[in-house]
Amino acid sequence: MRELPPTCNPAGVYCVKRACAELGISRKTLRRYRLLGLISPINPDNKQRPKYSGQSIIDCWNLHAKL
Repeated sequence: MRELPPTCNPAGVYCVKRACAELGISRKTLRRYRLLGLISPINPDNKQRPKYSGQSIIDCWNLHAKL
């Protein structure tokens, strides 16, 4: 996880690759965070291509930074 907060737009929509880049984590770690409930996709019905809001990426970083 990055030490600096993500610089993504809170109103933006991001694919898995970009969400991982913003958080500085791998796809496996993003999947684990999703299963733990630390981050949730904006389209939970689409398991093949989840999309994440910028605000959920920022919230995930804030949760992880507090640990």
